[in-house]
Amino acid sequence: MIGRILERLALPATFVVMLYVSSAASAQQIAARSVLSSDGVKIVYDVRGTGEITLIFVHCWAGNRFFWREQADVFATNYRVVTLDLAGHGQSGSNRKQWSILGLAEDVRTVADDLNLKRVVLIGHSMGGPVSLQAAHLLAGRVLGVALVDSLHDVTSRRSLESAQADAERLRNNFAGYMGDLSSLFTKTSDPSIRHWVENQAMAANQAVAVALKLDTPNLDAEKLFNAAGVPIRAINAKPPLSDVTNIAANRKYGDYDVVFVDDAGHFLQLERPQEFNQDLSRWVNSLSTR
Repeated sequence: MIGRILERLALPATFVVMLYVSSAASAQQIAARSVLSSDGVKIVYDVRGTGEITLIFVHCWAGNRFFWREQADVFATNYRVVTLDLAGHGQSGSNRKQWSILGLAEDVRTVADDLNLKRVVLIGHSMGGPVSLQAAHLLAGRVLGVALVDSLHDVTSRRSLESAQADAERLRNNFAGYMGDLSSLFTKTSDPSIRHWVENQAMAANQAVAVALKLDTPNLDAEKLFNAAGVPIRAINAKPPLSDVTNIAANRKYGDYDVVFVDDAGHFLQLERPQEFNQDLSRWVNSLSTR
């Protein structure tokens, strides 16, 4: 999870309804697979649907592939959909010697290579945002675009080492307490069951990996990532104050960038407001199909 959590942790509506109705059928066609990353770490991923374009959904810090539970079946009616557990997360291996956020992009490339993907759209939530931008660079010529989900709101902003170290220390001292109350990342009207689910997933995360990645956050250079991605970048963000302010002008200096905002949503907008989120993402992915 990037942004605030790193400090504390145009389709028609009728078409969207049709997608939801048919999702049950797609759910019966999940292919669970695994592959070894370049350093020998097992990466677990699921594949749904078929299509010339593949959507790869990249989860947040301390998350897993099920954070896309409201998207995977829906989008599999029109595209091939891949959801993966990055190394150190979910069911993937944790036997990596050195941890870095951008290093996780190798896991995405490994999965894309395993499936021999040629036309890819990367969707990255929070920490998955920089991972997806780096993966776009690694998969140059094969990626149509990157969608950032409440991530990298201001490319000119970098986290201080002191802040990251303080946060890592809090994780070491009280991991369950840190992860067990993420209420500040949700709106007051959010469904409590969604927040509790997210908190339970976070508490089950690998503590050592979470701390190591937390300490790596000051190394992120968003300006460089935007430049190197080489593809259109679109953001779907929650509105402040729960989300950081999006510096649209600054971001556009470093890449082909645009953003839409989801009302009444916190950091996990794809879970809190799935219909609005899916409509916004569908419109953009559809616009990329002619590229």
